[in-house]
Amino acid sequence: MAVTRIDLNADLAEECGDDSAMYQFLSSANICCGQHAGGPEAMQKAVRAAIEHDVVIGAHIGYADRENFGRFDVDMGYQELYDLATLQLRDLKTIVDSAGAHMKYVKPHGALYHRVGNDPEQARAVATAIADFDDSLDVLVPNTSIIKDALTAKNLSFTHEFFADRAYLPTGTLAPRSMPHSLLEDADVIADRVLHWLETGTVIDSEGSSLVVEADSICLHGDTAGAIESAAKIHESLVANGVAIASWLTK
Repeated sequence: MAVTRIDLNADLAEECGDDSAMYQFLSSANICCGQHAGGPEAMQKAVRAAIEHDVVIGAHIGYADRENFGRFDVDMGYQELYDLATLQLRDLKTIVDSAGAHMKYVKPHGALYHRVGNDPEQARAVATAIADFDDSLDVLVPNTSIIKDALTAKNLSFTHEFFADRAYLPTGTLAPRSMPHSLLEDADVIADRVLHWLETGTVIDSEGSSLVVEADSICLHGDTAGAIESAAKIHESLVANGVAIASWLTK
């Protein structure tokens, strides 16, 4: 096995999956900050669970578009997005601090995740909000020059993730959810795909070619069909192959 250590992260506190069953498989928790889904009670519950399972806490910030679960682009000006990102960081940190824990990183959610990878203004707004709030926070982002340049300009550290259950386009971006077979649901297929990526650093893209994906974390989705079974299978496969599961922030 080429990789001997990897992070497993999942989006939590969105009130749309069995979060309590996910923590045992994770090393990092992307806790929804109450704008695209969830709310204070869900955030508090997630923080307590992360502490109990010794899982690193991250802020999962997104567009304030609950109707669409933050999965559609929202056109926002620089200051408006800066303020929205800051609000979410502050809200989660207040809960984390009150629990005696620490918030270690930030991951944009859904449409915002993809938008900051391609929109310089939104990338700068999010990067600046994070840096002004706490420049020690790491950022989990897509592997594009636009967001990496924005983060680098603010001296922020960042890393990338491999999506266990999502199809990739030849460009290296995720296939749209509207595309057939863009979301994998078979636990065995997903686990085998993860092992193949760990061994080779590549995944088969939507056109059948081998695509290099650089990442230090694997994203598991908790709101899809068979999510818990897939998480369990991935965890089992990693352990069986001698791969340690630990946050990239604890290296």
